[in-house]
Amino acid sequence: MVPTATQNCCQVNWRSIVLSTLREQSRLPPTNVDALLIWPTRGNSGDALIIDACERFINDRGIRTWRSDGSVEDAARSDDTDYLGDLFSTFRGMVIFPGGGNVGIYPINGAVRAAVIGQTDTRHHCLVFPQSAVQPEPALINERVTVWCRDATSHAILSKSGVRTELVPDAALYMDDVIPKAPSGEGAFYIKRTSGVDPETIDHGVTFDCPSADLTLATPLDQIITTLMPFELIISDRLHGGLIALMMRKKVILMPVGYHKIKSFYSTWLKNEPGAAFVETQQQLLEVFKNLRFSTSDLAALFCHHADPALERFLLVA
Repeated sequence: MVPTATQNCCQVNWRSIVLSTLREQSRLPPTNVDALLIWPTRGNSGDALIIDACERFINDRGIRTWRSDGSVEDAARSDDTDYLGDLFSTFRGMVIFPGGGNVGIYPINGAVRAAVIGQTDTRHHCLVFPQSAVQPEPALINERVTVWCRDATSHAILSKSGVRTELVPDAALYMDDVIPKAPSGEGAFYIKRTSGVDPETIDHGVTFDCPSADLTLATPLDQIITTLMPFELIISDRLHGGLIALMMRKKVILMPVGYHKIKSFYSTWLKNEPGAAFVETQQQLLEVFKNLRFSTSDLAALFCHHADPALERFLLVA
């Protein structure tokens, strides 16, 4: 049966009512925002710091941002193409994914990115904030997608595969000015990954007689800072544990994980930083400790020096 004009009008009105209701429930972005910020996973404390830094950086640049309440991510994970179709039929802005270390290593994060990017069209350009990558994801090999890589090895991997990339430090560094400074202290604290929690964890065979905990697995940022405050030296095989300590101006020794993430990040951005070192053995740890000095570097400025021009280049094509 051919629908009448009255039927068509009712269908259009019903769709409008549904979309309006979803917006009121914060399940769809307001029509006046410039960017949709999607968090592929609820992640650990480092991921929470990253998403806050991404949102702050974008808002500080005058880009009106809607941070998903989880609805977009849930729809992507459940293959809810109706919801995603409704979203991108009315949203005209850019799509932003936060950074981290999950390209090519954590499938669920790649699946969220692929599902969302697959529902976008020529009106939408996508920016992935600084990531480490083990291998490319097919959805990212797209002329409308730009991936900021936070270390030189990841940048080489994605560039070689045809992904549009920029080399930019970890977004968490943008929070340097809001992290309290406490360069003094005594003794050491070891932020050590919990065995079996993720595929990145390795046995370093390194021991150190000091308090230890997997602080950035689930501990809120304020508690992390409170825990680290009394110590002079922080040893960490979690990247953001080390970066939080460095932003506090502690002496920091970073240790490797199961792929290049921490080692390459250190060699790309921190090898000339007097307050940081990277070690892989017990002997190296004992040797570098005496040479460390408290850092005075402006880490937010380091991030902005690379992120601002990279963002300008992205906006030229978005």
